[in-house]
Amino acid sequence: MNGKLSLSTAFDGQKTVTEDLYFAPPFKVYSPFYDDKWWAKYISMCGSAGVLAGDENEIKLFVGENCKVIFTDQGYQKLFNTNGGVSKQSIKLVVRKNARLCYMPHPIMTFTGCEHISTGKVNITESSELIFSEIYCCGRTAMGEEFGLKRFRSRTEIAIDGRADFIDNTLIDPDALPIRQKGFFEGFTHTGFMYIYTPDKTMLESIYQADYTGDPDGVQLCATHTERGIAIRALGRSGEEIYDAFQSIAEKIRT
Repeated sequence: MNGKLSLSTAFDGQKTVTEDLYFAPPFKVYSPFYDDKWWAKYISMCGSAGVLAGDENEIKLFVGENCKVIFTDQGYQKLFNTNGGVSKQSIKLVVRKNARLCYMPHPIMTFTGCEHISTGKVNITESSELIFSEIYCCGRTAMGEEFGLKRFRSRTEIAIDGRADFIDNTLIDPDALPIRQKGFFEGFTHTGFMYIYTPDKTMLESIYQADYTGDPDGVQLCATHTERGIAIRALGRSGEEIYDAFQSIAEKIRT
């Protein structure tokens, strides 16, 4: 199945509104909800149980000037056994001047035997604000499928005014890489990253300087500067715990 989702927003002088929306199965998007700060929240629904071999899904978001958009989905994205095939997904996000986008889908769940390739291109401006995250669960650990996937590859490039500021290149290939040894997951089973850019330099520095130490058996977070933004890497044993940690950071920014 080749799912497509294309969303464009505009600012009507009071709030963010949908300018154009197109989706094809398995995607479906309802009208946005608004919070007390007038962020427009869009939730992507999926009409299928998960992603199968041969599926190629495409997501495009165009956030107009002065808009405030939260984009998420209804729950975990499941990547089923592709039985020797491959599933794919491409993401393109464009954030215009003075616009703000919080793109935080739920974790990606890999099943035994799945092979998946994902690519992401994100373009923002110097006056934009972006909160972006991806979380990967390396199998249904409760079912004994820890690192049972065949191969997972995700490459995301984020550019500001056409200049790359951050590139994440995640490869999980248990047959080719010593995933369980030191230098990889360090005994954890879930990982993810979060990228933050805002013109508010004080806010950006406060996110970087935050104390991310906590329970050694819980989510481990580490922040680093990019040329213009902040990147946060996470390791954990629960996708939901990483998602909650990222949400807590995002809430500090979405004022």
